[in-house]
Amino acid sequence: MTSTSLHPPLPLRPEVLALLPDRLPPRGELELDVPPAVPSNGQPMTLPEVIEHEAMAYRAWGTPAGEFLARQMERLAQLVRWTGATTPEDHEARMEVWDDELREQWYERGYQDGVEAGRLDAARVRFEERY
Repeated sequence: MTSTSLHPPLPLRPEVLALLPDRLPPRGELELDVPPAVPSNGQPMTLPEVIEHEAMAYRAWGTPAGEFLARQMERLAQLVRWTGATTPEDHEARMEVWDDELREQWYERGYQDGVEAGRLDAARVRFEERY
């Protein structure tokens, strides 16, 4: 079966094209957003699907260790989906950025808490010196 028999061309008559010339993209610039084909062997295609497939394999062991590993793989798949990564390298880079942001937030929170504690301590000392 050829690709033209799978997707026959649309019959666009010249009079239809003449009615809407400003709504059609210039020749050669038409892009179709077609999702990737599902593989015929049923194997997972995306990184989260690959990870979930591995989780199923660990769960099939039927042991506590297999269940533990399956749960960890499911958590990893969830993180990969959350970051939107498509490759392991992309996921690690995105997690590194997220970790840096969290560290910065915690540092800033600790700094502000320290400043506030210092102010309260200084006010207490001044108060005790007066009386």
